[in-house]
Parts: sequence; C-alpha cells; structure tokens
Amino acid sequence: MVGENREVELKFEIDPERADALIAHLSPGDGPGSRSLQSIYFDTLDQALRKGGFTLRVRKEARRWIQTLKSCAASSGARRGEWEAPVKGSAPDPDLLRETPATAIVEGLALKPTFTVSVERWSVTSSQASSTVEVSVDKGKATQDGRSAAFSELELELKSGERATLFAFAGRLRRTFALRPSFTTKADRGFALMDKKGPPGRRFKAPDLGFEMTAGAAFQAIALAALEQIARNAEDLRERPGAEVIHQMRAGARRLQSTLSTFKPIISDRRMEVVKTELAWLLSELAPARDLDVFLSGAFARASRANRDKDLAAWGKRLRMARKAAYARVLNAAESDRFSALLFDILAWIEVGPWTEASGKAAALRDALIVEFAARALEKALLRVRKRARRFHHLSREARHKLRIRTKTLRYAADVFDGLFTAHPKRARRFLGRIKDLLDCLGELNDIATGAGLIADGPTPKCLTDQQTSREKQLIGLAGHALDAFGETGRFWPKQA
Repeated sequence: MVGENREVELKFEIDPERADALIAHLSPGDGPGSRSLQSIYFDTLDQALRKGGFTLRVRKEARRWIQTLKSCAASSGARRGEWEAPVKGSAPDPDLLRETPATAIVEGLALKPTFTVSVERWSVTSSQASSTVEVSVDKGKATQDGRSAAFSELELELKSGERATLFAFAGRLRRTFALRPSFTTKADRGFALMDKKGPPGRRFKAPDLGFEMTAGAAFQAIALAALEQIARNAEDLRERPGAEVIHQMRAGARRLQSTLSTFKPIISDRRMEVVKTELAWLLSELAPARDLDVFLSGAFARASRANRDKDLAAWGKRLRMARKAAYARVLNAAESDRFSALLFDILAWIEVGPWTEASGKAAALRDALIVEFAARALEKALLRVRKRARRFHHLSREARHKLRIRTKTLRYAADVFDGLFTAHPKRARRFLGRIKDLLDCLGELNDIATGAGLIADGPTPKCLTDQQTSREKQLIGLAGHALDAFGETGRFWPKQA
C-alpha cells in the first residue's frame, strides 16, 4: 500500500424492483454482465479500527484477493481515504497496514473476521464530458453470526476527471429514477448487525480537524457530518420512528444551519440561500412532532402528576392525537422526493458549489488555515451572544429565543473547534459545560413559549398555565445565574484583536 488514494464516490438507495430498469438505462442492449464479490471485514477484539474511524476488508474478485483500508466517511463525505493492495489469501496482511494511518491503532493486536458482505454487482463505465465514472448496481447481503440484512444500492465512482461532472451526472440519474442519497456504507450494514438494536437516534460525529486543514476543507467536513446525521436518522425513521430519532434529525439540521452561519464569510454564493430555504422547510416539517414530544414528556407530564383534572386529561388526548398527525407529517417529509433532492443538492453544494471556485477575499479566507479562521469565528460568535444577552431579565420571549439561537451557534462552533486549541483544555471543558448549562435554561424557556401555542382549539387548562408561569419565572432566574457564570469563563482560544 504505497501512498493514499482519495476515493470519490456517491451512493444511492435503490428500490430492488427498479434495479433492472436502472441497469437497462445505464447500458442499453444486452447490458453488462454481473460478477460476485465477497468481502470479509476484520477488526480487533475491541473494535479498535472502527473506533479509530477505519474499516478493513479483504475482498475476493475472481481469483484475486484485495485488501482495502478505508477511512471514516463522516470525516470526508464523498471523498474517503483508501489504501488498497493485493494479498495472497482471505486473511489481511498486517505489514501493509504499517504504511497507513491505522498502524498505530492495530500494532501488536490480532485481527479477526467480524462480518461478511456478499454482492452481485453490475458495472459499466460511463464517459461524461472529459470525465470517466464507474457505475455499479449492487444487490447484496451483509451477514454476521447467523443474522443478515439485504440491500440494493447504486454507486458512482469517479475514475478520472472533474468532481463537478460526477455530481452533474449523479443529479440527472437521481431525478430520472427518484434516487435517494445514502450515507450508509456496506461496513455500516455489518456493524448494524453486530450492534443489534442500540439506542435510537444517531448523534453528530464530530470530524477530526487537522491543524494543517484549510477553513474550506473544515467546513466541508463539519457540514457533511451534519448532513449525514440528518440522512441516517431519516433512514431510521422508517424502522424506528420515535422522539429521539426525530430529535437527532432536527439537531443535525440545526447544526448544519449553525455551520452555515459560522462559515458565512467563506461560503456565501448564489446557491446558499436555496440551501437555507430547504433546511428551513425541513425544520418546519420536524418542528410540530418535536415540540409535542417535548411538551408531553415535560410540562404536561409534570402537570398530570400533580393534578387530577378532567380538562387536563381531555387536553392531553388532543395533544397525543396532534402528535400522531405530526409524526405522519415527518414520515411523509422524510420519504418525499423533496427531501431526497435536499440531501443531494446540499451534498453537491458542499462538495462542488460555486463557493469552492470563488476568488477574492472569500477565497483567501477559504484557503487559510482553519486555526486562524476558527479563532476569529469563535470571537465573533461570543460577542454576538454577549450583545444579545444585555439586560437579560427584561428580554421578551422572542428576544430570548434569538439569544438561544446565537448561543447554540457558538456552542456548535466551540465543540468542533476545541481540538484545535490545546493550550487550555480545562478552560475548554469549562466553557462547553457552562454554555450547555445556559442552553438548558434557554431551551426550557423556549419550550414554554412554544407550548403555549401547540393547540389552538380551546383554552389551556388553568393548572397547566399556572405551572408554566411559575416555572418560567424560576427559569429566568436560573438562566441569569448561568449567564453570569458563563460570562466569567475565559476563552480557550487566542483572543482576537
């Protein structure tokens, strides 16, 4: 394994019943022949490679065995680090790993098979402008310890040429066949079998930001990780719809919104407003379900425990009926072509949008080191929070909500940038802890404001209104104390002039 190859690959889910039509479209006439691929995935007993952000497989292609190490997709989106070399049999060669970043993870540890993925693959090579794209339709099955999961997917891999051409070609296929971008790798399917049923809701996986990374590359890594959080939770909605899945899907959309705000000086271009509009649409579809979940499990549950009120019980029934309708709305949105288009269009914009080719001041910021950009961005976000927090006890609900948005933007930036500033680790932990305390208070205040308008048909029961009024006063006091504590917390990044 000499050197690193950057694999540029896009993946889409396919309805198994439409796979043959897609193959016929890609290769008119008799069509391409298929070949069988069998991959054995390896890791250490405690899954050290997986925890380190890598997957290792040995794949049989005809009579050849190929060993492949791949880096985590979440850190690089369509571009994944890949190290590949032939081996003599079905077992990996540890010596080849010594030429890769994974060597420090597995040095001296035994590798063992974890799961297999068997695929029937139809492939064609497509010439697009001056680029060459390998198009593969896979029908396969992941197997682990007697359990299995079938899948069908389309993969597009850029073999030569321009990445923009790959995305343009992929966009045409997506529209023609109503394809949905997928962030689920074949390794993920095997891991899902190993994990059985873990806790619902996929959280944000922060990418590693290297000190030598440019600000533009850092934006791509962070934005792609947030987009993956949205997409993976949308996939889970079909099998496990529930409060936490919806919450994490919404959190991914909020984080992506905040990332756009943080990196605005770099990424503002003619398509950014469209991206923001589509994210706002998605959040509007998710909001009723999330707001009702929070209200029912929080304020309403507390009021029900303290009161045996018939009006309250009847109101609760209407709330649960409203939540059922809101869940259906979320599922419809997640299965819509508009959502599929949103995922693909935002992915394409992150990777090859106009901002990536811009010149001038924005390009200078884009190509500067992320450490320099991050310090300025954190300073700017902190000043915005302080400005919004002035005379906090006199702020209206709307003004408190705006303060919460600013504070959340600062928090999202701080918890991905903290690894870039290592001089004051304790200060960073204290900063993140206190901003979380503040957001907890502001979040519950926002829940109270939102809860007041959840059901318009009929007045809110008085016992609930009284409880919320009392809790709001208490929270304003707690938020004030949290603001004071946060204000006393020092920066963990170099102060900007």
